[in-house]
Amino acid sequence: MLITKPLKIIIASSTLTCLVILPATAGLGNVWSDFQSYSNDLKNYITNNLSELKPYEVQTQSAINNSSSPLTIGKSVREQITQYSQSDKFDNNPAVNGAMVSNQIGRQMTLSTVEGTLGRNGQTRIKNKLQNTEQVVNNIASMANAADTNKKRKQIEIEAVVSSANALNNIPSIAASGNPLSLFGSVLNNQAKLTQLTWEGLADLELQNINIQKEQSKIGAETLATTTQIHHDLQYTNLNLVNISQQLDETNRSQRVNTSAEVARLLQVTSQTDLIGRKN
Repeated sequence: MLITKPLKIIIASSTLTCLVILPATAGLGNVWSDFQSYSNDLKNYITNNLSELKPYEVQTQSAINNSSSPLTIGKSVREQITQYSQSDKFDNNPAVNGAMVSNQIGRQMTLSTVEGTLGRNGQTRIKNKLQNTEQVVNNIASMANAADTNKKRKQIEIEAVVSSANALNNIPSIAASGNPLSLFGSVLNNQAKLTQLTWEGLADLELQNINIQKEQSKIGAETLATTTQIHHDLQYTNLNLVNISQQLDETNRSQRVNTSAEVARLLQVTSQTDLIGRKN
């Protein structure tokens, strides 16, 4: 599967600006293709919901295209809004407005991870992974049963050859035979069969072990991929929590400023009232 451009805001993924359409599902063990599909869902969600950031869609898309980390996307948009003194109808302070837009971007990125996991494609991926995992477990059980059956069959064949060899090793029968060379050849032939059966049994057992390990490696790869994705999603959650904390700090700071301004205004009114009273 060809990927035209790496995703900058997703760990080991593809850029939000890539136009590659990836499948919603991938076979068990194809962890890179599966993660690319997941990242593509994140990209589509953010791209399709830029309208939530009106009128700053252009600044946001530009920040996404030029940022190497999700941490710098919101910062870049906030700086642009502050630098060009852009405000909205609810807040005339560009700094506060920039912080609000930055927080909204963080929320959109967090929601994109939810979409990638619980959205239609995400649920399809989970369903297929569970079905493929069940199939792999069944394959391993079938291989183990086949190995046990082959072992029993080889054991019966070996016992038959050993029994035949024991009969030929009967010294009186060899002495009574008119053709001892023929009996000696039969003994060698039985020994060759015994050796061949032994090696075939070992080869079959080794092949079954290799196949079982191959199937187990798929499950191991999926475990690693799942752990990586969990850590990835947690970091977006942490980013959103940081934004919430920052917003609370800014709200508290704004309240303190407003309180100080109100106190100053009351002091001014009190002073003016006191001055008027003294004049009277």
